[in-house]
Amino acid sequence: MHTTDETPSLPQPLSEPNWEAGLRRSTKDGRLLALSPEPAMTGERAVDVNTWIRRKTESWLDLQNGNLLFGAEFSLMFLSLSLLTVMAAVGFTLEVGINIGRWDWGLPLFVLVGNLLISLPWGLCMHFLGNKAVKETPPVRLNRQRREVAMPRWTTGKGLQLPFWNSNSGLIAYIVLLLTIGFVFSAITQENASDEYRSTLVFWGLLILGTEILVISTYLFIALRLKKKHDPKLVYEIYPWEKLVAYIETRQDIGPSLMATHTVLTLAIPKPNDPESALAAASINVGHETAGLAQWECIRQFMENGPEACPDPKEDETLAHYKAKCRQARKEMSLLPWLVKKVGDWFFQRYLAHIITERRIKTLALKSLPEELKAWSAPLPKDQWAKPSEALQGLNQKLTDACGRGLRFTHMGPVSEWQAGREKKSPQKRGRGRFRA
Repeated sequence: MHTTDETPSLPQPLSEPNWEAGLRRSTKDGRLLALSPEPAMTGERAVDVNTWIRRKTESWLDLQNGNLLFGAEFSLMFLSLSLLTVMAAVGFTLEVGINIGRWDWGLPLFVLVGNLLISLPWGLCMHFLGNKAVKETPPVRLNRQRREVAMPRWTTGKGLQLPFWNSNSGLIAYIVLLLTIGFVFSAITQENASDEYRSTLVFWGLLILGTEILVISTYLFIALRLKKKHDPKLVYEIYPWEKLVAYIETRQDIGPSLMATHTVLTLAIPKPNDPESALAAASINVGHETAGLAQWECIRQFMENGPEACPDPKEDETLAHYKAKCRQARKEMSLLPWLVKKVGDWFFQRYLAHIITERRIKTLALKSLPEELKAWSAPLPKDQWAKPSEALQGLNQKLTDACGRGLRFTHMGPVSEWQAGREKKSPQKRGRGRFRA
């Protein structure tokens, strides 16, 4: 899922009456199908095709995309690689030592230090990048009791530019630290030098290393505090559910040697004083228009008919699901395929990866949400629940009757024509697209 606070142009302002559910419009790069304002039923079955539903309660629903399990497995793979290379170095040393009758532990020590300085830091870097991605893609929350949508956006920061704050400087600092550690290690392992000379090299190497660590740590401490103070802040825009702009857009991207088709479901809140731009928007790649309608029905069914009508969040990333899948695999697989699966599970540390993923879903992703959103998400007494408008109820009843006669939402045209009793499609108009999320 992508969220943004950019302000792209629209084919026409929202105030114009020809933007409504059921409308089909040609755009510069493809075509779109409007689903709301006045969130219309489509007759499709509610299916969470793209795993957009992350959390569901009696009062609210969270939409948040991203394959968090893959990121956790990828970072933990470096731990397995480190263990394998150290074990291989130890085994090689033992075999050579048995043959020649002398043990040289230099190779295992070198491999161990190399993994501590290279492989494990890369794994930690991938892990923290995964945590950062979770924090920077907050969920869209829909509250059925209030019949409102909370859309995240990031306020514009002050643009603080710190000296040496970029990936190149970080890589350079990392290489300098590795070279210094390598110098200290080589000074310790020198065999032909005198003890005094070796001690002098080790002393100066450790002094330089300590100075580098002190300078880098101080810089990071100050820089991170300044960046946190001046970085964009997460805010949530609250908007009525029945006025939310939703549409499916199919675009064709033509490159030098191929043409790719992308279908995206977008939810957007227009700016109050500029209906041609989005105040906040979120989108997900659904792959096909039918899949987009099924994904839209998950959202609409939750808001109109309750959590029972909406699919539950997928359990693929939970530890309980992983354990159940392992037990099932042991029953169904023969010994050799099962052993191959267990080797793959160990290599990607899937047990630990599921624990990390569950923590990210249940704790980390919700930790940075503002307190105002938590208060807005609190359950209300049933007598305070917002009610759907009569216009929306009438519209969806007409669409339900039309679907019962075998007609499809994708062929019905704008809903105003159906409300007026006309079953005629409106002509398509060319434009530049809708909100870009």
